Amino acid sequence: MAATLLDLLQENMIELNIAVENWEEALQQGAQLLIEDGGVEPRYLDAMIAMVKELGPYVVIAPGLALGHAGPDKGVKRTCFSLVTLKTPVNFGVPVNDPVDVVFSFAAPNKEEHMQALRDLALFCSEEKNLAAIRAATEKKQVRDLLIKFFN
Repeated sequence: MAATLLDLLQENMIELNIAVENWEEALQQGAQLLIEDGGVEPRYLDAMIAMVKELGPYVVIAPGLALGHAGPDKGVKRTCFSLVTLKTPVNFGVPVNDPVDVVFSFAAPNKEEHMQALRDLALFCSEEKNLAAIRAATEKKQVRDLLIKFFN
């Protein structure tokens, strides 16, 4: 069975109110959680940043919200997800959606693996009150409780 967002986004995969200088650091913070958890190799971070530089800021998917990722051939070991919120929002270069203060990062070894978690994320983020609660959270447990309540 495919992993759900609730399965993947445990407290060790969440960091709140991180200080960063720019979008690269924002992506780095999210990718670092994936690396530390053993879901991806360090080169995955380089691939995430290279893709944004090459293709533009396609990772910004809604106002204030980015979804960092790279291809499965860039050092992905297993499906994984992380979430960081930023103390000070940063611009990715998408005027309609900048500045960004919520950054999800994910990796999956194949398309099938990540579709369930991405569907969950889309459903969860489509409700503005959920993003507002994430932005207001001061403890990782608050985010976990929000996810548990939403998906159960």
